[in-house]
Order: sequence, then structure tokens, then C-alpha cells
Amino acid sequence: MTYPYVAHLAVVAVDRDTGGLDVRRYLVAYDIGRPINPMLVKGQITAGVAQGIGGALYEKFLYDEFGQPLAGTFADYMMPTAREVPPVEVLITEDAPSPLNPPGVKGAGEAGINAVGAAIASAIDDALGQQIVVTRLPVTPTQIKRALQCNPGM
Repeated sequence: MTYPYVAHLAVVAVDRDTGGLDVRRYLVAYDIGRPINPMLVKGQITAGVAQGIGGALYEKFLYDEFGQPLAGTFADYMMPTAREVPPVEVLITEDAPSPLNPPGVKGAGEAGINAVGAAIASAIDDALGQQIVVTRLPVTPTQIKRALQCNPGM
């Protein structure tokens, strides 16, 4: 059992007129014991965050009444680009090396994506006045706009 420890932090800006969202800053702090290749781990985490932003804000599989996908190509399927993904700040620590193997390593593969949706949802709720607005992903400008119209005091 070589569990890592991770924390995600997202800072977002919400356009109250359009419901649009901009991820301004993203930080991942990750204790994986002794990193064998820190640059590889940072790249893996950064790619996971980009994928997580896609799941949190853009990507949704929609089907018609016959079960056929509505997005047949990437031209029809929303994914984040370099414009939507901020530079990801990654802090790798060695606070608690694993005692279960000689180099003290832990797993490092999943931490980039697992918490992104929750971090972004919490950042949106915080930006809107700490109301629980986000209850499902992906979050769309329409959802944010509807929440603002239903609760003008946010």
C-alpha cells in the first residue's frame, strides 16, 4: 500500500453577465514519497489537470433518441485547449516516503485528474458567494447564469 497524498487548489473568475468561466490559477501539491523522475511526474499531473478541466467544464457525451453520439468528430465535441488550461503549478514533496519499499516511492498516476472537478466546483461556489451552485459536471455557462438569475444576491 503506497498511497500518495494530494491537494488541489483552483482559482476561477466568473463573468456574471454571461456565466462564462475562466480558470485563472491551478495548483497541485503532491506527496509521492521519493520521485524517481520529478519532471515526468509534473508532466503527468499537468496532463491530468488538463483532462480534468475538460471533464469539469467542457466534455459531455450526448446521444440522440436512438443511442447515436451527437458529437461524431472532435469538431463537435468540446475539449479544453491551451487557452482554457492555465499553467499548472505543481509542488512535489517528499514528506512521507513509503516505508514499504527501499526507494520510498508511492503511486503518482491518478492525482492529476481525480480532484479537478471538485476543486473547480468549489472555486465556482466560492466565486458566487459560497452557495452550493455546482451539483454536477460539466458546469456550463447556462447553469451558472441560471443560478445567478435564481439567486440575484450571489
